[in-house]
Amino acid sequence: MFFEQFLWEEEKLGLISGMSFVLIGVFGYFVYLQNLSLYSILFLVLAMVFAGLTAALFQLPRIKGTRAAISTFLGGIAIGVAVIFWVIGDVNTSKDILGEIIIFTLTAIELVLAFFAIGFMLLALYPVGSETPTTTTHKEEKKEEKNSVEEDIFERL
Repeated sequence: MFFEQFLWEEEKLGLISGMSFVLIGVFGYFVYLQNLSLYSILFLVLAMVFAGLTAALFQLPRIKGTRAAISTFLGGIAIGVAVIFWVIGDVNTSKDILGEIIIFTLTAIELVLAFFAIGFMLLALYPVGSETPTTTTHKEEKKEEKNSVEEDIFERL
């Protein structure tokens, strides 16, 4: 998928993710200086959440082993919802044209940073070469333990 193109060490990926979160805070302060209404802020936060969810959904094939088509479809829906919330949040600002351009630009930067912050964080947590944990091995081990305990009980009788 998209994030597998970045084959860097975990330390670099974590550093980029951390810097992205810091920059989200910096640009969030610039948005705060624009004196937005509570509804605009709520919609912009929801847009950032959905942008981060998009990055997580794009990485589902590597993390959980789901099909890439399902992951891409759900990620596309999430990014569409993020853009809708972004536009609704920015249109409700009721500023002059220059103020709206500034807010659109600042919040667009925040959405891109949220996408990359979550994406690089998950990439650092689950590197490309790592194997995904499967739940079937745990179930098989529990069944084997249960069978051995049952056999031991029957042997004692």
